Amino acid sequence: MDNRLSLPSDSDIKKVLKRDDKELPGFAQVMAKMLTVCNDPNASIGDVAKLVETDPGISAKVLGIVNSSFFSLRSKVSAISEAVLFLGIDEIKKICFGVTFFEKMVKSGQKNQFDRTFFWRHCLCVASLSQAIANEIGYPSPEDAYTAGLLHDIGRIVLDRSGRVNYADFCKKAANRTGLLVEAERDIIGIGHDDLGAYYGHRWGFPPKLCLAIQYHHRRFNHLDLCKEDLQFLCIVCLADFLSWTQGMGSVNVISQLALQPEVEKNIRLDRINFEAVIQKMDEEIENTAEFYEFKFPSSDQYRASLLKANLKLSSINSGFFPQKEKDIHGEKRSVTTSITAPHSSLEPPKILSATLKAICQDFGFDRVYILRAAPPLRRLQVTKCLKQGSFSDQLTSYYISMDNADNGFLQSLRNKKPVVINGTLPGEKEVLERFSVSQMLVVPFCSHDKVIGLLGMDHAISGKKIEPGLFSSIAIVANELGLALENASTYKKAKSASLHDGLTGLLNRMAVDKLLKKSFVKAVNKNIALSVAMIDVDHFKKFNDMFGHQEGDNVLRLIANTLKKISRPTDHVGRYGGEEFIVVLNDTVPAQAVVYAERIRKEIEHLGHLLSDRFPGLGLTVSIGISCFEKGIKNHDTLVSKADKALYKAKDAGRNRVVSAWNDGYDL
Repeated sequence: MDNRLSLPSDSDIKKVLKRDDKELPGFAQVMAKMLTVCNDPNASIGDVAKLVETDPGISAKVLGIVNSSFFSLRSKVSAISEAVLFLGIDEIKKICFGVTFFEKMVKSGQKNQFDRTFFWRHCLCVASLSQAIANEIGYPSPEDAYTAGLLHDIGRIVLDRSGRVNYADFCKKAANRTGLLVEAERDIIGIGHDDLGAYYGHRWGFPPKLCLAIQYHHRRFNHLDLCKEDLQFLCIVCLADFLSWTQGMGSVNVISQLALQPEVEKNIRLDRINFEAVIQKMDEEIENTAEFYEFKFPSSDQYRASLLKANLKLSSINSGFFPQKEKDIHGEKRSVTTSITAPHSSLEPPKILSATLKAICQDFGFDRVYILRAAPPLRRLQVTKCLKQGSFSDQLTSYYISMDNADNGFLQSLRNKKPVVINGTLPGEKEVLERFSVSQMLVVPFCSHDKVIGLLGMDHAISGKKIEPGLFSSIAIVANELGLALENASTYKKAKSASLHDGLTGLLNRMAVDKLLKKSFVKAVNKNIALSVAMIDVDHFKKFNDMFGHQEGDNVLRLIANTLKKISRPTDHVGRYGGEEFIVVLNDTVPAQAVVYAERIRKEIEHLGHLLSDRFPGLGLTVSIGISCFEKGIKNHDTLVSKADKALYKAKDAGRNRVVSAWNDGYDL
């Protein structure tokens, strides 16, 4: 096995699949042989034709496609050998892969399945985009990129056909979650489609770089020891997959958060790709291909609606700037004491930025100083903060600077990590200067955690003075201090957050939730505000550990935590109290409302347990909940917790999977 692959074990696969791949060998044999033959430089047209002819159904489909209007051949082709001769090995390879995958995997299978029209449309889109991008950047094997795009999501089909968790039900569940869809698969199903696809790809004899593309199309891969060509190969598939989702062509009918790996922009010059032509090529090929597979794409109105929904959920794209250590910039230096110390006056980013802008204006005499940060969509800068003559202004905060044009001073500053004077001599600069109403602008990059995160911009918008070149080195020092200050603030924030949160679930830890409950109790006493507490315990949790292992037990705790976070309000405090016990502080909540909340939690987890019944056979996932409420006579917050805990144990004694409250003489639900 290629040591760059990190595949799940056979035992991991058995935990998430109801059956092995006995129903898949037809697909595996044809596909694996096709990959072997087509990648053999000594393979002949006859070898390819003979392989296709081993499956009559595939042969008939291939001939139907070859004789369609899409290829416009002058005479009708009646034999596979003729088709290979007319179209060439590469084109036949594409067709055979598509037909084999569709006939053996997508079209066949159970009725209770997720919408495979979405899935197949996505596969074709990513395949087409991968080939088009490969051609744009000069990748030597565009047909290999097409194959990788076609097969990158093969793990989803395996999950749909054989998963212990019904994939259609999973998709409905995942529609309400935030974050990447593949992470929801890992949480709920127990494995991501990327790892599962790579596992079977390796088992079926797919080439190593194809398995890598399947496994890494949703994750970082800068740590892999890849040659330039294989690195480009992964980047092509990742970019194609990302573009397909942004165009409303996702693999499932779920609008999911998106992310593009920074490796893509580092290794592919996106500004040199004609994306209009790439998308147009995808549209043309998909429109022509649809008739081959006898399904219809959504109408233009449906497509626009999908596109709108997809873009509403787009995550911010990492700008991909990877700076080296800033080299010393020699030149005249001046007194910049205030500017150097200003960034370190606080550990709060907004205050750090404000103090720095004020100090730059004071020390260097600029009329206007502002922050330019990367903003979605890809390759745009936006003014996020502006100081003009000592006062903060919103004058420029709606301005965007596009990075799609040819090389200019903004890109040079970001790439080279050096100050640059924007004077209108390079493409796109003059238009920006006109919008800012200046003839010159100085931009200086600043970094955090070894990554460029923005530019300091400054100008003489009122006085009209020229920018002094001698200022560059001094302002570069200030920018470096700003980056360090923001890095320190980020480290402090993470450390503070880590001290208050449980490492396994991400919820508040016991110390933090106790402190917040104490504050809420004081408010309840002094201002007569309603307050309730819910204690939640996983039923038979020890059995999960004993029967399925502690790792699966940890996964159960994470699922419970995610459910609590999803259903609780922003004003509530959700924590892990210890072991399998959780606590929720319900602010401004009367007893009846607390019961409704607790029942929602109980039912949601019970439903989740039904969804996971095949993953945890013989053991249902449920919780018991105890509730207490602030009443006269309760003297401290510890009593609230104690009462909720007693109610919880009453719920367990009464048979579990129920809610019991601790007021009005032990009223329970």
